[in-house]
Amino acid sequence: MKVLLNVKPKSQLFPIPMMMGCEGTSCSMLLNYYNKKVDATTIMRDWPTHPYDPKKGYVGNHFFIKFGHHQTIFPNVLASFLNRYDTDIVDGTGTELKDLEKIIKSGNPVVIYHTTLGQTPINKTFKLGNKEKEFVTNIHVTLLIGFDDNHYYYIDPLWKSIKNKMVVPALWPSKLQIIKINKNKMIESYNKPGKMCIFKKI
Repeated sequence: MKVLLNVKPKSQLFPIPMMMGCEGTSCSMLLNYYNKKVDATTIMRDWPTHPYDPKKGYVGNHFFIKFGHHQTIFPNVLASFLNRYDTDIVDGTGTELKDLEKIIKSGNPVVIYHTTLGQTPINKTFKLGNKEKEFVTNIHVTLLIGFDDNHYYYIDPLWKSIKNKMVVPALWPSKLQIIKINKNKMIESYNKPGKMCIFKKI
């Protein structure tokens, strides 16, 4: 059995290169799928920000790398922000991939946080004010749109895959951004950072 939702890909490098814009681009794809005409730059211009804690807002600037910081925004605050565009968007953190298959089967894509291209998770300790906390640092945010018996399929806002052999930057939107990944590889890639995701409740 194979399920693959028809979602229009977007690139975080087009028309304006946003090196750290995967969260906003993935969320824009999600909202556009539901005919909410919201572009990535609007989301990233208006979302909450924070100097160091991604659980309170986006850390850094989506155009540049902010070294020494965990540069992202976590689903608890991002999903709440997206409610201004769609009140049914929820933070699904903790949901198993198997259960995300049910969401996709019902016709709903899922914004997921996982390691870039399914790489082995890399842990790093960051300063959060007066405290220190360890995070998986090589995370990336993509849009999960399908599955079959052995693979998951996601749209990567930063990368495209050529014949599932060579990966290059997605300089413009393309169906080649739909990346196929082995299920066991994705389980580790998604679970280790904390099973973080955002979707429209069904």
